[in-house]
Amino acid sequence: MKLRNIIIVVLLAAVVLTFHIVRRNSVMRGIESEVRPAEVVRLLTPSEVDSLILQAAPTLRSTRIKDIDKKAVAASLLKCPYIDKVDVGLTTGGKLTATVWQHVPVMRVFLNDDEFYLSRKGTVMPLAPAHYCHLLVGSVDPQQTDEVRSLASLWAVASFLHDNPKYGDIFDQAHVSAGGDIVLVPKLGDFSVIVGDTACLKEKFENLWAFLDQGISQTGWDIYSTVNLKYRGQVVAIKREGF
Repeated sequence: MKLRNIIIVVLLAAVVLTFHIVRRNSVMRGIESEVRPAEVVRLLTPSEVDSLILQAAPTLRSTRIKDIDKKAVAASLLKCPYIDKVDVGLTTGGKLTATVWQHVPVMRVFLNDDEFYLSRKGTVMPLAPAHYCHLLVGSVDPQQTDEVRSLASLWAVASFLHDNPKYGDIFDQAHVSAGGDIVLVPKLGDFSVIVGDTACLKEKFENLWAFLDQGISQTGWDIYSTVNLKYRGQVVAIKREGF
């Protein structure tokens, strides 16, 4: 009985070993790509990931599994400005798997004659012509000389609004004025919201929300020309002429 069990174990090991050898010497049978996270604004599709892989390794489809360099595939994908992280593997069926984590875009910026995306991590990314992205639009006044600081301010506000959609869904534009103030333009109403700098954003937007709920919702969205959040603990609203 013991001998029989030993023989069965040996045979099973031989089958597994044979399968492993055959698999490693067989040609790759395809690519399975996935883009994560699924809920973000899409800059990249699985089929585009497949294309990036094949552009970097045109002979991959005819390559034996044992000769596939997964690290090289991952390195080629990380050259794409939209990709943050990559995990490359092989299935038992002989397919190459590529799971990529896309950078999360939070703003489309117009700066001088250039346009680009800012990601949640602060990465600058080129536009994705094949994909329409409905994002907060950011710009900087031409008279503002500190572009680096202005971009940092835009990124901070865009990231806050992305992380807090309760507030973020209200606005579609953000601007850095000549004096360095962040100014937001809401989707509804013909008024602007002066945020000032990026300090105490949570408090500022909580105050704004209370004002919108208790003030504008009662009087209407067109009665004010400016709502100023610059001053600590205050909301200073300026009415239009005629109101």
